[in-house]
Amino acid sequence: MAPKTAVIIDDEPDITTYFETVLTDNGWSARTANDPNEGIALAQETPPDVILLDVMMPERGGLSTLIALRKDERTAEVPVVLITGIQETLTADFGNFLDRFKKYHPDAYLQKPVKEAELLQTLESVTSRSGHEAASPA
Repeated sequence: MAPKTAVIIDDEPDITTYFETVLTDNGWSARTANDPNEGIALAQETPPDVILLDVMMPERGGLSTLIALRKDERTAEVPVVLITGIQETLTADFGNFLDRFKKYHPDAYLQKPVKEAELLQTLESVTSRSGHEAASPA
């Protein structure tokens, strides 16, 4: 059985390296991007089983990136886990976002620092309930 796949989008290289290491150490295949537009392109090129997406990034934020992913037919059904280091984002701004853009909901969200067990449990949960399977390369 092929490993589950993830695209990790975060502007901080240390964070993408941490997530990539946790995932590969646990049997996943992971691709990383430190730029949201590069991450969108990676996900569109070969849709993964899940996308980990930072909320706060320069130039293009995570919420804008989430909308772009949901609007594209190649990535619309891929589970997205939003990750943030700012608690207020999860309470005020994020709540307002969810109320206004219900069809662009993420599948889950995690707050930094993310513990390995919490990450793996969340990813297992969103990939098992989504029914989404990444396309196998020909």
